[in-house]
Amino acid sequence: MKKRLQSYVGVIACVLLPILGNAQFNFGLIGGVANYQGDVAKDLTDVQETHFALGGSLGYRISPELDIKAQIVLTKLSGNDANYTERQYRGFKFESNIVEFAGILDYYVLGSSTRSSTGVFVPKFTPLVYAGLGFTKVDNTAECFSSDCINNVIDPPFPEKDAKSMLFTVPFGLGFKYDASPLLAFGIRGGYRYSFSDYLDGISKAANEGKNDWYFVLGANVIFYIVPKETGGF
Repeated sequence: MKKRLQSYVGVIACVLLPILGNAQFNFGLIGGVANYQGDVAKDLTDVQETHFALGGSLGYRISPELDIKAQIVLTKLSGNDANYTERQYRGFKFESNIVEFAGILDYYVLGSSTRSSTGVFVPKFTPLVYAGLGFTKVDNTAECFSSDCINNVIDPPFPEKDAKSMLFTVPFGLGFKYDASPLLAFGIRGGYRYSFSDYLDGISKAANEGKNDWYFVLGANVIFYIVPKETGGF
């Protein structure tokens, strides 16, 4: 049994060591904007409800094509029926400061090796696609401002009892990356976050129940490589 276990460990080591030996850690800073699509947004994007987004990431590149990373994004989402004449009678609005935690897998379409056949660093541009899994913490404050609510003709429908403060999300999107030096890269990426919930805005039964909410993040990022590309890695 002991010899068999040693054999398994040996095989696993033979597979992983070449990969881990070339792997690179990196960390990044993210700055951009976010917008929301849900019960209080009539159009795909309401420019009036766009907010700044900030974040950071810690990545681990396991091959020229693949990079895995842990990512955090902080932003604000909001929506307001006052932006649409035909919805002002309803009078719903919300604001939510959100914190997104996600694990992301980047796939570099053209690969991301930046070394020539002689080992010299060569700047490189590559498009990418990404997808992941995560959680988004929300603290939405949904309310109504219609005259019926203000004058207590109807009971305010918020907060809804099933509203949650932590939502499971799936981020996915595309972008590009430009490796400018062995230690530095720049990128732009945009993508949707599907929330698997109709309570991203705290509103469901009082509006379009059953249609889950989304949000979108578009941003630029700066990536710092911990291991210079000219001395190690891909």
